[in-house]
Amino acid sequence: DDRKRRLKEVFKAIAPTYDALSFLQDTARRLIELANISAGARVLDVATGTGIVAMVSAGIVGSTGKVVGIDLSSDMLAVARQKAAAAGFTNVEFRAGDAEKLDFPDGSFDAVLCASSLFFIPDMPGALKEARRVLARNGCVEFNSFQSTFLQPFRDLWSARLQKHDLKIGSLPIHRIPDIATCEQLLRDAGFTQIDVRVEQLGYYLPTVQERWNDIVAGLEGMPILKLSAEQREQIKAEHLAELNALASPQGFWIDVPAIFAFGK
Repeated sequence: DDRKRRLKEVFKAIAPTYDALSFLQDTARRLIELANISAGARVLDVATGTGIVAMVSAGIVGSTGKVVGIDLSSDMLAVARQKAAAAGFTNVEFRAGDAEKLDFPDGSFDAVLCASSLFFIPDMPGALKEARRVLARNGCVEFNSFQSTFLQPFRDLWSARLQKHDLKIGSLPIHRIPDIATCEQLLRDAGFTQIDVRVEQLGYYLPTVQERWNDIVAGLEGMPILKLSAEQREQIKAEHLAELNALASPQGFWIDVPAIFAFGK
C-alpha cells in the first residue's frame, strides 16, 4: 500500500506533462498495432495513465466495442477524461482501479493491454493472473518493457549530474522486466499460452539539447528538481546542457528505445 501511495504522488506530479514524452506515445501505439484489436472488441487498459492506449483502442473497436481504462492515479485519470471528452469518445470509460485486484467479472474482456507500466506494479505475477481471469476464452494480454540500454547514455549522465548536487533519482523499474526470457516466464506463470515476445527499436533523434531537457522535466527524471528554487534549476540546466552538447552528432541526439513487446493468449 505504501508503494502504491508513492506511485500516486509521483504520477500526480507528472500528469500535466506526461503526454509530452514521445517514447511513451510511440510504444503505446505500437503495442496496439501488435495487439491486432478488432471492431466490437472489449478492451481493458491497465494503468491507463492519460489514456493514450484506451483512446486509440476506442477508435478501433468502434461503437459496437467498449474500452475501460483503469489507474491508481486520479490526476492521470482526470487528464484522460478531459482528452476523451474533447475528442468526443462515447465508448471509453476511465475509472480508479488496481491491477492486482480488478473489479470485473471473469471473462469480461477480449484484450487486456498494459503500456510501459507493468514494471511499476508491485505484484506483477498477480496482475497478470488477474488479467487472465477477466479475459474471455481466446482473449489476449499484451504489455511492454524496455531493455537496459533504454535512454542511455543520457539516463546515467543525468543521474551523475544530480548526484553532484546531492540529489538522487529513483531507479526506473525496467530492470524488473529486462529481457525476453523474463516476459515469457511471467506469462507462463500466469497461465498464458501462445506466447510471443519480441524486441523492436523505436529510437529517434532529438535535434537539440533543449528537447532533451524538455523530456527530463516532463517525466520521472525531472522529479528531483521540482522542489528546487528557479535559480537552482537554471544552474543545473546550464551545467547539463553543456555536457549534453559534448555528445551531439550531426543528426542530433539518439534516444535509444529498445522496446520489448510481450503477448499471451
